[in-house]
Parts: sequence; C-alpha cells; structure tokens
Amino acid sequence: MVGLVTTEESIAAIENAYLEMGQGRAQELPRRRIYSPRDDKIDHYYWFNEMAGIVPGIRSMGLRVNSATVNVTSKRGNARLGFPGAFVALVFLFDTETNELLAVLQDFFLNPIRVAATSAIVTKRLARENSKIMGLFGSGTQALLQAECTCAVTNIEEIRVYSTARERRENIADKMNKLLGIRATAVENPRDAVAGCDIVTTATSSNEPVFDGAWLEPGTHVNTMIGSDYFLPRRETDDETVLKSDIIVVNSKDSVRLDKQPELYPHLQRGTLNWNDIYEIGDLLVKRNIHGRSTSKQITYHNNNVGMGIQFAALGRLIYERAREKKVGTEVPADLFMQYDEDLRAIRDTAFLGNRSGQDRGPNGV
Repeated sequence: MVGLVTTEESIAAIENAYLEMGQGRAQELPRRRIYSPRDDKIDHYYWFNEMAGIVPGIRSMGLRVNSATVNVTSKRGNARLGFPGAFVALVFLFDTETNELLAVLQDFFLNPIRVAATSAIVTKRLARENSKIMGLFGSGTQALLQAECTCAVTNIEEIRVYSTARERRENIADKMNKLLGIRATAVENPRDAVAGCDIVTTATSSNEPVFDGAWLEPGTHVNTMIGSDYFLPRRETDDETVLKSDIIVVNSKDSVRLDKQPELYPHLQRGTLNWNDIYEIGDLLVKRNIHGRSTSKQITYHNNNVGMGIQFAALGRLIYERAREKKVGTEVPADLFMQYDEDLRAIRDTAFLGNRSGQDRGPNGV
C-alpha cells in the first residue's frame, strides 16, 4: 500500500467523508471495545476494538477490527496501555451497492494516515492563514505524519519538536528536515514547543497533559489526538487549554459522552462547558453554526478524539481503487464471500439435507 496515494489525496478523501457526515449522508457506529480478563495472565486483558462507517458518495463501507492482548504499564510514573504479544489489525471494505467484500486491508498502514489527515482537515480551517511555526509533541510515526499533513495544508516554515527523550526528538527532527524539506529543530523544554507557535500539535501516548495551557498565546490552534475510553482515561491537554479555547471541535460528540473522555466530559458534567460549545468536523465543513475563527486572536482547539469508520471507508476505498489500477495486492475470488438469493436455498438444502441418510437423523427425524 506504500506509495499508492499522496498525502493530499488522503486528506481529500477523508475530508469528503466528513463533508458527507455533515450533510447527513454518511453514517457511523460509535467505536466499541471489549476488555475481557485473561485467565492465564494477571492484569492482562483480551481486547477487541471495532468501528464501522458508510460513505455513500463513494459506495464504501469500512469496518475496522483489532484483536490483541493489553495490559496497563507504567512509564515515568504515568499509566500506559501496553500491547504485549500478537496483534491483529484489519479493515474490511464493502461496496454498498453490490454488497461485495472488496478488500481486506492492513489497519497498521491506514491508521496513522487517517489520524494525521483528520487533524489537517481542521487545521486548514481553524489555524490562522499566516501560520508559520508549528510546535510538535512526540517523536514517532504519528508525529512525522502530523508534520507532513500540516505542511500540506498550511505555509508552515518551522517545526519545533519536543519529546522527553533527547535522542528520539533529535532523530525525528532530522527526518523532518530530510523528508519534508522544512526547518525542524529539537527543543529542550516543552514550553519552547508552545510559546511563539501558531499551531501546537500533540502526537504522544501520554496519559497526562504534556504542556501547560497557560503557555498558549492568542491566535494559537491546538490539535490533540488521544482517543481515551472508559478503561484507561487518557489526555494530552489540561483544563486551562480547554477553558482558554474559543472554538472546540471534535471528531465525534457521541464518543465524548460514551467514553467519558477526560479532556472534555468533566467540564460538561460540571457546567463549565455545555454541548453547544462543542462542534463536530461535519459542522465545520458544512458551516453549521460554525464558520471557522472570527478573529486572529481566538484560540482554537481540535480534539481528534476517536477513530471513525468513515475514515477507513474513505481512505480504504481510495487505496483499493489505486491498488486495482496498479495491480498491487493479492486477488481472491469475490464469490468465496458471497451468497445470492437464487443460490441460497440450494446451498442450504445441499448442506443440511442432500447427504443425510435415515441413520444420521435423531429420534425426531432431525
């Protein structure tokens, strides 16, 4: 799948999915997760994660599933979710007109792209047009993709990278310089990735705020991307960041409520925020009660709070179509996964009646 689509194409595909969501066409099932205690290992859980969404305009239905073992570990005194052992991560792509299973795709490739592209969609509309400096927390693949997607939709000239590990932040800054052709520097203090920055993006696995909201200056746009759930509450920003923000956009308001996400849900419960203070990406794209920032001094905040099936339906369809054009991937007969009305009775009769003799039947003839 590597190299099949460009950054710009990925952003456009997911942007269209959110536009259809705002128009009331695309549909989404809220993310659901199961944590089942493992009998063989203390404090380990079997973890199943699923999300599904339909984007009618491209006849695409995406179902993302993960099967893994998780545990709660500790890093620098903070609880972290670990994934020891094998991990299954797949996206099933269906055509909504023919009902066919079109493809089974690797989630590990699609997942970081759709997160970064979603941040870029909101950044393009909420960051100031003259934004030049980006502060970035994190030193992994997601940090690099956030930088790439942000540069694709803005005129960023400098990126200031902070990570708690010196070597990692220097390495990722060096990669950004080489891959993106932009001035990226590793900074020693987290404040240096906030003060004087037009855009501040967090791409970490932290369970605690990674910067002090008091450092935010007027006009800053903030992106965060911890998709917390009920099992292990996680956040990257503090209450000050939330309360200083003039505009708050999330991927899904339902997930804030269902997962009691700690960055926003406690404020909604206390009344320091109300639901009308929060918008979804679809609202922003169709300009429903929100048209973007109204002044250059507003602080805007995108909580990239949950993965959504429509992201996988959109990006998956794009990659599938491109793979067919370039004859990439392993092709199997679609009929292996299909049943048709005219065949269904014959299939059942053959399976349950065709090869059974009287000796096979129970006392009631079954």
